[in-house]
Amino acid sequence: MNFVKKVEKWLEERKIFSRKRKSNKQRALGMLLYYAGLSYEKAGMFAGASYEAVREWYQKGRELFEQSTVKKKRKRVAVDEKELTINGTTIFIWGAVDLDDEKVIAVWVSFGRSGLEAKIFLKKVKSVCKGKLPRIFIDGGSWYPWALNVVRFKRYTVVSFGPRSAIERLFGDIECRIRRFWNGFIGKYSRDSMERWIKAFAGLRNWTKDSKGVLS
Repeated sequence: MNFVKKVEKWLEERKIFSRKRKSNKQRALGMLLYYAGLSYEKAGMFAGASYEAVREWYQKGRELFEQSTVKKKRKRVAVDEKELTINGTTIFIWGAVDLDDEKVIAVWVSFGRSGLEAKIFLKKVKSVCKGKLPRIFIDGGSWYPWALNVVRFKRYTVVSFGPRSAIERLFGDIECRIRRFWNGFIGKYSRDSMERWIKAFAGLRNWTKDSKGVLS
């Protein structure tokens, strides 16, 4: 199925939008064009909508992310964080990828990076794991061992390549997307608005994997 039609169907089945001023096909197209790299304004030109409309449509993608992160048994999960400075503000994006299907299973945004932030994020990872907890693959960050022990992830491996390539690709995709419009990326953004943006990106990214590369 064409990916635009797939997102359109998702919007219709879940009645994501109540107003009929625009069609769900237009909304799906706008969401995907922005995800693919166009600005809100240019995506709106192709979808026949305003900058603000496309921004609102895109953020609905976070519901795709919530839908795809069901609690289930997992064997191997890569966890990492990325430091970025946007409009003079330093943030840390935390991410976790299930290595068996390379789907993003958790994301979070913080203004700090320590064992306490790692603990908060690992609890989010644990909440989508069922049964025996998976092996966690991390880099050499000193904030992880204590947090892993507290959250009861007893099995973890420190690596700098191999299994961690999936999480590195995720952060590479995020950074590449943000850098396209670095100066005016999100305007007056907050931690919550940034997290909504990341969740939408992750949700659409997960769906592209389901669609076998219809859009990459």
